[in-house]
Amino acid sequence: MNPYIAAAVQAMDKVPLSNLEHPGEELAMHPAACKFMAAFTRALGAKKVLEFGSGFSTLMMARELPAEESYLLSIDDSARYSNAAREAYETSGCQAKVEFRVAPLRPRFYGPRLLLSYSLPKGLLEAMGPFDLVLIDTPHHDFGREAIFYDAFNAVMPGGYIVMDDANKEAAEKVCLPNWDAVFGDAIEPVRLDGIGEGLTVIEKIEDVRPRYTARGALGASFKTVAGLAKLLLHPEK
Repeated sequence: MNPYIAAAVQAMDKVPLSNLEHPGEELAMHPAACKFMAAFTRALGAKKVLEFGSGFSTLMMARELPAEESYLLSIDDSARYSNAAREAYETSGCQAKVEFRVAPLRPRFYGPRLLLSYSLPKGLLEAMGPFDLVLIDTPHHDFGREAIFYDAFNAVMPGGYIVMDDANKEAAEKVCLPNWDAVFGDAIEPVRLDGIGEGLTVIEKIEDVRPRYTARGALGASFKTVAGLAKLLLHPEK
């Protein structure tokens, strides 16, 4: 196994986590997954972290960053979850620099695939990177996460990592990895960790490459995006 992943798996049970701290909500990241992300942040010696899905995981990773010359950017489409994560961070005494941004989800074409992604200024992530580590823990439900990896890829340095939570779920999460593999091929190296929380997929970025989007499954993905957008517009808060 990858030495950084192995070190994090071995150390995660030693990461302190109070039941009073974890919110215990349905959409909250599983405590075991939060422990792994904290241990993985430490094992990597990460200094710049990007997170999609603000929550308790934000605080867990921020605690492992050095107080100086470190930065965590946490993005969510929900002001409610972003504000809750910000409050937890601000009352924690954590010294790492954390920025919270709320960005709505909007449809966007990736090659022939219409997918939902965060509405961020073009080039923002690349300008704020390169990041050592990215966590993808949103959007939830049937909104899909495929586009988030495409957005994050160019902002991660070669040798950096992108982690997706909820990898065991039968919905869109299980579809993401084959699609990412088809687009990036040998430029990424994924490892599945099925036994941690709801499952994690840890993907190492090997090198910078241009994405090779395919038409396979594009029509179905586009229909799901339209359905997800309709659901999002009807129920804007998760």
